[in-house]
Amino acid sequence: MPLLRSRSPAPPPSGSGARRASNTSTIPPGPGHGHGSLLSPDLHSPSQNEASHDTILFPQVYQDAWGMADTSRSDLERCRIFLLRFTNMSADVGLNTAVRSIVANQTRYNSIISIALGIKENIFFSRHADFTVSPLLQATRFFLIKSGLAGTIGKFTCSPQVRELLDFFFDPTLHRNLDPPLPANAQMVSYKYPSGRLKVCIIGGGPSGLASAISLAEKGAGNIEVHVWERRWIINPHTGRVDYPATAKRRDQVVTLQDSVTNLLSPKSYAALFAGRPERVWPGSANIQIRKVEDRFLARCQDEEFKGLIHLHPEGVNREELAQGKCGDFHVLLGTDGAASWVRGSYFRGYEKERGRSYALGLAFDRGAKGGLPWSQSLNMFLTLGQTRYLLNASDFDGRGYLNMQLTEEEWDHMVGVDGQPVTFGSPGYLGRAPEGEKEGRVFRPSTMRETNLWKSIEDGLKLFGFKEEEVINVVRIPIVVQAVREGVRQLPLEDSRSVKRPHALVAVAGDAAMTVHFWPGRGLNSGIKAGIALGDEIMHALNGGRFVGLELGAMKEYNDFIMKLQGREHDKRSIPILNQSGSPEMLGWLLKQAQAVPDTVAIEWLVGAMTQIAERLEQRADWYFPREVNIEPQIRIVLRQMHSLTLREMAVSFPWPTREMAGAEVLPIRSMKPEEKQKWVQQLWGMLNIERIKEVRERARSPGPGAGQGSTARFEAPRARGARSPSPNPVARIKVESPAGSRPTSPQPGTGALDPSALAVGGAGLRRSNASKSVGGHARRYSNANALPVPVPGPAPLPTPPTDAQYRVDNDEYYGNIPIGNLADGVNRISLSANRSYHYKQPQGQEVDFGDGGLTRLLSVKRPNGSVLSDAMALALFRVGETD
Repeated sequence: MPLLRSRSPAPPPSGSGARRASNTSTIPPGPGHGHGSLLSPDLHSPSQNEASHDTILFPQVYQDAWGMADTSRSDLERCRIFLLRFTNMSADVGLNTAVRSIVANQTRYNSIISIALGIKENIFFSRHADFTVSPLLQATRFFLIKSGLAGTIGKFTCSPQVRELLDFFFDPTLHRNLDPPLPANAQMVSYKYPSGRLKVCIIGGGPSGLASAISLAEKGAGNIEVHVWERRWIINPHTGRVDYPATAKRRDQVVTLQDSVTNLLSPKSYAALFAGRPERVWPGSANIQIRKVEDRFLARCQDEEFKGLIHLHPEGVNREELAQGKCGDFHVLLGTDGAASWVRGSYFRGYEKERGRSYALGLAFDRGAKGGLPWSQSLNMFLTLGQTRYLLNASDFDGRGYLNMQLTEEEWDHMVGVDGQPVTFGSPGYLGRAPEGEKEGRVFRPSTMRETNLWKSIEDGLKLFGFKEEEVINVVRIPIVVQAVREGVRQLPLEDSRSVKRPHALVAVAGDAAMTVHFWPGRGLNSGIKAGIALGDEIMHALNGGRFVGLELGAMKEYNDFIMKLQGREHDKRSIPILNQSGSPEMLGWLLKQAQAVPDTVAIEWLVGAMTQIAERLEQRADWYFPREVNIEPQIRIVLRQMHSLTLREMAVSFPWPTREMAGAEVLPIRSMKPEEKQKWVQQLWGMLNIERIKEVRERARSPGPGAGQGSTARFEAPRARGARSPSPNPVARIKVESPAGSRPTSPQPGTGALDPSALAVGGAGLRRSNASKSVGGHARRYSNANALPVPVPGPAPLPTPPTDAQYRVDNDEYYGNIPIGNLADGVNRISLSANRSYHYKQPQGQEVDFGDGGLTRLLSVKRPNGSVLSDAMALALFRVGETD
């Protein structure tokens, strides 16, 4: 009488002669035979409820059927006898016939491996119908364990055929034990579950994809197998290794990698990344070219220790090819295929959101044999942070990098070659003549129109950092789309899972495929590396906890949570402040139009003041890498005097970087942090929370009325340091004073430290149109030589000089003198303007001038501001421009 009775399996695919083993089979004891009746009374019987994810339980009847007492038989003979006994215990006629045919064909199935392969291919058809366990699956697992084959999992001596076999039967996403379970009184034997590898398929071999592969292989410790697909690679015919062809268009941009990120790498990966020579530039970070990151991570993936764990495929893959089985089997599909990711577009459609966009021009340069950079890296930083029109990311090691320039919509449309086609990474433009092999039509059109304001802006960008035209190797326009997915993990659709050997797979995204950031504040590559490290952490954490069983979305919940938190940090605290300030094409275009109203002296003094304050603050940091510049202000003035007048005004109205809004606790994969770094990070986070709490208490005490604390315009404020080296904007300068038409401001009183009240400023400050440069023919006059920085004199009557103890009256009649308001931890003073306040300057004669509302933050937060909003914002925060000259 049968001991095991199985439900009939589902019919096999059309045209197949064998029947498929169902994973929903049950194994109740046959009539009159309980499992316990075949067991010796002293055998331990673990409960199935006590079994962990790394334990597999078998009925004692399997142990008896193997024939432990008969030592004269080989494992192959025992395996055949065991399977015949299994068919005697099973009530499924079709299944029994298929198993017996395999056992009987001793010519073809002449080893335990071939028998197991026969069961896999002829009965299971190399695919699991679901994640539960059938009696035949469990029986096959048993004889693989008893024969010792399962013990080869994870060993390099394991052949690919055996590797595939064991990964199939001991798939980490399958349940370990029979479902439904055996009766509670059933005697069981337990073994350690020899889990197969989790297979991850990565689409895209850029820095994020390679970092993910390395993290998974390192942390997986043999339990994860990674396949990376990248169309830009080739097999080097000389070395046999995967490499980039000499003709490949590579990314020459220089990026800044934070120490808090690179310290998460293993010592070997860190050494491979920087080749033992990190280039220190920004505090707490190092500069490196993207192409070097790709080259070095690609070489790291081919280290001997990752043999059999990381597989590199020099081919591209699209969705149709994936569905047709080009990538083979996998549990997790990871999209790291960049901002134009087809993985995101295919599987996260409807789960994407765009938060803003910006346009930029990129000039790639290579100083060749000269090497190095024209100015010191410290001076480059001060010039970069003091405005947001231009951005330099460059390496002083080899004199290569990118100079970027934010563009308006109109300027973007002019980023074409003389053939009218846009200049892109795939088809860049060139200054002067196109290099050999390139079409002459790829000459950058603005470089042939040298009297235009656009070309002068580009030319001045080069002058700002000391570059010459002949050092520029190509020009591209760069769309910056701040975009993210609402979820970082989803289930792969069934129609694309046909090559997967189980019911479905999961799909996730990382790097630019998960979120794109505004590269002015950077962090895109940092985020990609962090995501790769977090992926390795969370997949291994889930594997070790048995959460991949059933391959549910919850298996990668913690990775998804990390991506969502990372998006919030990098978008809300870095990209969005830049977009709100000057990053959007509409806002930048409007700001540049208003630059005509800025007096030349005001523009250069604002820039010098902001840059020297930034220098003072950065050089006081404990992690500042460079020697202190004792003559930084003269250097800045020399650089700025080479530039056209209108360029200086455009730089001034773009404002310094909103560094305060970018501050905050970093989102890091905490499982990879070293104990000392984790403790430091927690302390920093706690300190930031305390600072925010103190600021909130002070704000409430200062502004107890409705709406208090709203609408801060501190995002635009130049950082103010203690003991600044030159006069710079202060609270007096930040309050606009209207004077009679035709008047002009006076110079600040000696010893007061106060600048001209009409100087370019933030938080409600303004400049009168009467102080602007005169227009010529309806266009702003651009001086061919700005060394003298001529100042227009629109009127004879000077504005009364504010007293040293100038007071400001807020709507509740409370007076403030030169008192630090909103004193922050870094010693920087600022005034926070509320959306419902009106600010006044009280003149000595008692007259008061109203400066309007202070809700600039609210106005600039509008995604695509209309003309009315832009006008209001300008009146509130920038110039207070009149409508007539």
